[in-house]
Amino acid sequence: MDGKTLTEGLAQILLEDSSTSSFLDSKTSYDYIYDAVVEFCRRTQIFKSSQAVTTVADQAAYDLNPDFLQLYLKNDRNEFVLKLYDGAGYNWIKFRDYDGIYLANELSSAPLPSNFAIRTKETLSDNMTGTATSAGALSNGEATLTDSLAPFANAQVGDFVHNTSDGAHGIVIAKTSSSALVTAMFGGTENDWDSSDAYIVIPQGRKQVYLDPPPSIAAYTVTVPYIQKPVPVYSLYRSYRLDRQYQMAIIMYAAWLYKMRDSRPDYGSRYFTYFDAECRKAAKTENRNQGRPNLRVNMMKRSLGSRSYV
Repeated sequence: MDGKTLTEGLAQILLEDSSTSSFLDSKTSYDYIYDAVVEFCRRTQIFKSSQAVTTVADQAAYDLNPDFLQLYLKNDRNEFVLKLYDGAGYNWIKFRDYDGIYLANELSSAPLPSNFAIRTKETLSDNMTGTATSAGALSNGEATLTDSLAPFANAQVGDFVHNTSDGAHGIVIAKTSSSALVTAMFGGTENDWDSSDAYIVIPQGRKQVYLDPPPSIAAYTVTVPYIQKPVPVYSLYRSYRLDRQYQMAIIMYAAWLYKMRDSRPDYGSRYFTYFDAECRKAAKTENRNQGRPNLRVNMMKRSLGSRSYV
């Protein structure tokens, strides 16, 4: 599903002559399509990945990958779990709401954590600022930002970027190296990069895994399986790695978001109904576990208010 096909399909659904009509604008269309793909991934759990986290002695919080969307792996008690390898064997760590961990107030470290939580990182990384050291021409909706000082070591796909000289704003769609970012820019005079153009790259928010109690031993490996956010597509010829049969569902959700802006939001609800039905079918096809009953009864013990058993 490439950007051109999706934006043109969206224009046709909304009965517009082209994806650049006065009602549609390219940035908003790409935003809504991305929102649609993220919601599709959330519901169907179609993209899965994992991250290996190496523990540091007495440290509780660890950054997760920028494409972390949500947890998915559960044990037979319907609890989310992570796998910890201590060099000799494997242990399973159970999910507990961060509120429950905070109230339990386990400040002392232990050889093995027994619980974990997922929380939003409390701080953002610093903005990256500077000037382009070479030109990056606009081609098929993409332009490369280059800075020979290599300030982009911490930049990630999905970060926001501004060309304050051109007045353009956009998103990082690929990272070539610590000195070059592929960007999709909108709303500026040229939407490209000239040498000496000033830029600001703004990091996106991140999630953290929080281990409770903090491990007292370093170099353990905690594996975090997760549902993965898609790589954003904001140019004509980049693609989402989804099967062709899900294209109309994605377009319908984006059309519904557009209809929420105009004077006929109720009409747009038909688009959402279509998307919802397609998600249900896709979830059963792509992830058989979602066809299982959601309600499970634990006859061994009651859960705590934090919805965990410890």
